Amino acid sequence: MRNFISFYKDRETADQVHDELLAAGFSRSDVDIYDGRGENAGSAEGDRSLWEKIKEAFGFASESDRQLYAEAARRGGVAVSLDIDEDEEDATEIDRAVAIMRRYNPMDLRQSEAQWRAQGWQVYAGTAAPPISSTPPIATPPMQNQTAPGMARSEEAIPVIEEQLQIGKRRVELGGVRVYSRVIETPVEKEVELRQEQVNVERRPADRPVTDADRAFQERTIEATESAEEPVVRKQARVVEEVSLNKQVEQHKETVRDTVRRTDVQVEQTGKEMAQGAMQGAGYEEFANELATDQRYVNRDWNAVESDARVAYEHRFPHSKWEGVKDSIRRAFESRREVHH
Repeated sequence: MRNFISFYKDRETADQVHDELLAAGFSRSDVDIYDGRGENAGSAEGDRSLWEKIKEAFGFASESDRQLYAEAARRGGVAVSLDIDEDEEDATEIDRAVAIMRRYNPMDLRQSEAQWRAQGWQVYAGTAAPPISSTPPIATPPMQNQTAPGMARSEEAIPVIEEQLQIGKRRVELGGVRVYSRVIETPVEKEVELRQEQVNVERRPADRPVTDADRAFQERTIEATESAEEPVVRKQARVVEEVSLNKQVEQHKETVRDTVRRTDVQVEQTGKEMAQGAMQGAGYEEFANELATDQRYVNRDWNAVESDARVAYEHRFPHSKWEGVKDSIRRAFESRREVHH
């Protein structure tokens, strides 16, 4: 069994929630209403106190939470309770039930608890809470929080929430450069001049007397060696270029544009301003009619009249702002001019 319970500020709202839950198809025996006297208006268990029902339904809750529910009922809150059997439990049914119960603005018990504690309410220190119908003593709050006799003090707060823009930095990859080397062979050609020697044997006819140089009749051997040059290839490695990597770091400023949200709370008086506006509305009509019929402003357009009109208006209506009514008076002035002409 799962139990859903919400507190509402008055019995009329609780009755509306009760009736809508029944109209949505929930069983009458599973929907109960409990008021501050512990009376059940929705079932035959009218003699059971709300505290007993809360202890039974929320046995797992802390003692302080159960006492909070009891205090809410003691202060006039009316509880609507809905039971759903686990065998019949369905997420859609639960969502429907919760949507109905939330639609009627249930009490925020945590916020109320903080207010009650500020007024002097304390969680009962015993193992069981006092009966709901009893009235435990409440400490007198500070003087600035007291209200006049016969007046009830109630407070609702709208939180003003504001987003703040926080800018951080993170490192992202933008690509890079990869340098690698490999060995390639390139055919080359170069001309070289080579010398080659060759021995030639020549026979020349002669007819002269023998001299000592001829060394007559001696054995002799004359040799001549042939030679030739051939190319010799040598290779010498030389560094002709260097490729290196380095980083150039630049700092720059960038403007980040975004939007932040903030709760804007506007306060306006509804009843008083409507009555005052109605009274001044009639005054606007009369004021515009006087301008249109004033001989000083005959055949003068609004731009020429506005300065004098503002002075006269602020003198007559010192608590009203000219900028808020200027357009209305101008239209009324021009309309009256057309009628009188």
